[in-house]
Amino acid sequence: MSERTGVGIVGAQFAGRFHAQIWRTLAEAQVVAIADLSPDACEAFNADYGPMRTYTDLDGLLMDSEVQVVDLCVPNFLHARMAVAAMEAGKHVICEKPFATTLADAELVLKAQQRTGARYFYAEDWIFAPALVRAEQIIKEGGIGRPLFLKGKECHNGSHSPYARTIEYCGGGSMIHVGIHPIGYFYHLMGMPERVTGCCNGGLDGNFIHTDFEGEDWGLAVLHYPGGQRAVVEGNYITSGGMDDRIEVYGSEGVVKVDLTFGSPLSVFSKPGIAYAVEKAEFTQGWTRPAVNENESLGYRDELTHFLSCIRNNSAQVPATTAEAGLAVLRIVDAIYQSNREGRTVSIV
Repeated sequence: MSERTGVGIVGAQFAGRFHAQIWRTLAEAQVVAIADLSPDACEAFNADYGPMRTYTDLDGLLMDSEVQVVDLCVPNFLHARMAVAAMEAGKHVICEKPFATTLADAELVLKAQQRTGARYFYAEDWIFAPALVRAEQIIKEGGIGRPLFLKGKECHNGSHSPYARTIEYCGGGSMIHVGIHPIGYFYHLMGMPERVTGCCNGGLDGNFIHTDFEGEDWGLAVLHYPGGQRAVVEGNYITSGGMDDRIEVYGSEGVVKVDLTFGSPLSVFSKPGIAYAVEKAEFTQGWTRPAVNENESLGYRDELTHFLSCIRNNSAQVPATTAEAGLAVLRIVDAIYQSNREGRTVSIV
């Protein structure tokens, strides 16, 4: 394949803009279309990242013959239905986490992929973050012996999206929205746990801070693996000071620790504050550790580069993250919620 791969982005807000910034750096791809319900958002997006065609519905973008891959950057509840529609229109799909908001919808996505032969890429950026890639290499080469206990978390002060406030639109609370990142990375590293034990806030008045969120603003789970290993994962909306993304893996002969957020080599002291330090930081006065390039450090660029390579190599290259992986991760999250509701450890069949 010599011509550039045509990309259509659905969603002109934060995630869509984040992806557009990366696509424009990849010589073999071109964003040819944007779809968003808001005409103003489409025009602003086109002004910043165009020229491209603009659509105010998904159908228009799917009818665009130059769109070969659809990059879904939309609220969680739209992931499954839009992925199915795109694959049925003959397009490949890249979709942000979660795979879907329900297991029933997730099964529809998997069946659509099998039925159409289109390719689906589950966009779990942690798997491509350079520090986590290196950690995986060290673990798999035996650098810390046998992994025994793992800890992972993504935490911040809460989503700004109104869609994150309702279970119908989000699928849950902080566990499915941010805790899904360490869950996805540990699935990639360790495979499927056989049991999970979940503990989450009750939502609304049962939350610590965000009493206007139907889903939990704090969640924690223990994943029990067949080999006896354990992992603890956390996702919360009660963390001040910016995004807190980290993992620790304790082995029989060593330990690996990765701090994705505050591992920057750059330190700044500023009395007035700086324009940007890390995502979700409330203020930037005093000492900060500003991110140098989150597109790189959080894995977004390598993720889209990998997906593009898979698309251009057709079926010759197996993607690192698949629809099957997305479904598996959602099954883990669903079992965590079941465990929390029932007050017991739940087996994953």
